[in-house]
Amino acid sequence: MSRSLDSDLLAHLEADDHNQICKDISALLTNLPENELLEIEFLGKSHPLQPGVNYLRDGTAVAIPKLRLVQAFFVARQFLQAYHKDSRLNSSEVMAATAVLLLMDPEHLTAANTRKRLLISCLENSETGELALRREKQFVDSLLTSRLYRHAKSPTLWSHRRWLLHLFTVHDVVVDLHHDIKNVVMIAGIRHPRNYPAWHHARCLVDRDLELAHSIVADVKEFCLKNHTDISSWSFLVYAINKIENKQDRRIVGSSIFAEVLGITDSLRWISESVWTFLRTIATVGLISDQQFESFVAVNKKLASITVETSDQWKTLDSARHWCEKYRPPTGSKMAA
Repeated sequence: MSRSLDSDLLAHLEADDHNQICKDISALLTNLPENELLEIEFLGKSHPLQPGVNYLRDGTAVAIPKLRLVQAFFVARQFLQAYHKDSRLNSSEVMAATAVLLLMDPEHLTAANTRKRLLISCLENSETGELALRREKQFVDSLLTSRLYRHAKSPTLWSHRRWLLHLFTVHDVVVDLHHDIKNVVMIAGIRHPRNYPAWHHARCLVDRDLELAHSIVADVKEFCLKNHTDISSWSFLVYAINKIENKQDRRIVGSSIFAEVLGITDSLRWISESVWTFLRTIATVGLISDQQFESFVAVNKKLASITVETSDQWKTLDSARHWCEKYRPPTGSKMAA
């Protein structure tokens, strides 16, 4: 494959003011709207902009040409390298440069770690520490919920967010974890289906506050029903149910959700492995009655009977039934605590 650039692209690269492009894009990422997240998209060659126009913006919606971002990336990388040689450079400019680097490459560990060091320094030497924390969270959440496939599932960005929440705790800054699951994790789950890093982050949020488990299951259930092939979200729903501390509440919630999901599965003839993994798991952890278990087996057999036996779907149903028959508590026993 040829690595040569076409003449039009070379002309653009030579004519543009790369420093100004970097300043414009970094300003976009640092001067965030009040209490709102940016919705970022990239523009391809099919959407050229006029010279001097480095992005499009309508409210919180932003579109940046990929070429402009690449140009800004090289300038930002040079600035970060200069900072590592001379740490006396302006910290706000360094933060702006790292924002561009992470927008271009969400796995840029050097940029993420530089932001950590600068943020810690800001918290130690400034009275505006809470504002700095919230601004950083706003920036990271904008990347995680953007319409950028790699960013929504970036292990580096999710790790950075967990680290950031730890700082919130250390500095006694309140965070609405329920809001975070609904408006960050779930949005990232929509942007990138089967988003395991996002739902793993949701587990971390529940572990920080176990009372969250009871309040979030209804929202997670709705998400799962709307995205029924997303096994990561179903897995988190099981986790959240099992984290409900009160045993009676856990049985009631688990049994109710199981009955609703089983009914919808029967009605819509869902044979997705994701759904049946959820049903199988709930059926074997002692949260449902014997009557519900019998209904589970009946629906399983019904759907298996109308599914071609050589298909993967039939194997999924057959596996679910045999798993439950193996691990289900003995018939007639009381529901487990």
